[in-house]
Amino acid sequence: MNANGEMYVKKVSVILPVYNTKVELPKCLESLMNQTYQEIEVICVDDGSTDGSEKIVDEFASAHKQIKVIHKPNAGESSARNIGLKLAEGEYIAFCDCDDWVEPDMYKTLVHELEDWNVDMVASAWFKDNSTDCQEIKNRLYVTKEVFGRAELLKYIYMRDSYRGFAYLWNKLFKRSTLENKQGKILLFDETLQLGGDVLYLAEAALKVKRAKYVEAAFYHYTQRESSGSHTKDTKKLMDSLKAYEAVINRFEEENIESETIRYVKRFLAYHGSNAMEIAVSRGQETDKEKFRKIMKKYEKEYIDLNRDYPERIQRYQNLLEQ
Repeated sequence: MNANGEMYVKKVSVILPVYNTKVELPKCLESLMNQTYQEIEVICVDDGSTDGSEKIVDEFASAHKQIKVIHKPNAGESSARNIGLKLAEGEYIAFCDCDDWVEPDMYKTLVHELEDWNVDMVASAWFKDNSTDCQEIKNRLYVTKEVFGRAELLKYIYMRDSYRGFAYLWNKLFKRSTLENKQGKILLFDETLQLGGDVLYLAEAALKVKRAKYVEAAFYHYTQRESSGSHTKDTKKLMDSLKAYEAVINRFEEENIESETIRYVKRFLAYHGSNAMEIAVSRGQETDKEKFRKIMKKYEKEYIDLNRDYPERIQRYQNLLEQ
């Protein structure tokens, strides 16, 4: 309660970088404005859009006081997210991608879980949407319904085959204080990475979490688009993604995280290296092939050891190493 004895409702700040998604953007913004949790601000950072998205966010902002808009020259998603974080006023922080959308009760549910259980972060299940289908993504192994700690959270994030509900930023709600350092400054994204900034940020955020909770219900709709950054065929950007995972490994070793968790990070790095290798092979990029082959060899043992149940993955990996 505040000084007047009135119930105080804490604000959720949703960080929304926007870049050239005029088809999907209106649905995203509408879903955020239709939240049953009223104390919400949506910080739209237009990262130099040229397709009309820049006009859409202005139109929504003129109709909804909860939306703040910043226009800036294109500098990448991490740069846009950092501006949003610096402007965020909420005690709780969430991330959303501008081509996705959320169910009406998402933030109300996550806020209640976060407050009722007094945790630093809440995660929920999610949906994968494409042009013809909507599939709820479920964990293959059981996730506790009780509060869990950092070690369990890291296991859930990086054991991707077993726990698919934890790998992303956008299906989570954080206490702002969890994302701040001792001086009260908020954790920012690494803007030197063209791809993979979210990978490193999630790892750093997870390291700060002491108490976490999982909601089995799904609220977030991840829209799969071939033109999205995660599907890029730019090998320079792909190399940045691999650097992000290398940085995660280094941080986890510094923090003495369990070796088994680090092995799973290495396995995922190897997997992304194989995807990059596949692109370099298809394009005949010999220099890039050597770079990706080196990374694949470095983490070959972890990849094979942790994929024993998937012989087809191992065969593909070894075939690519021979290219």
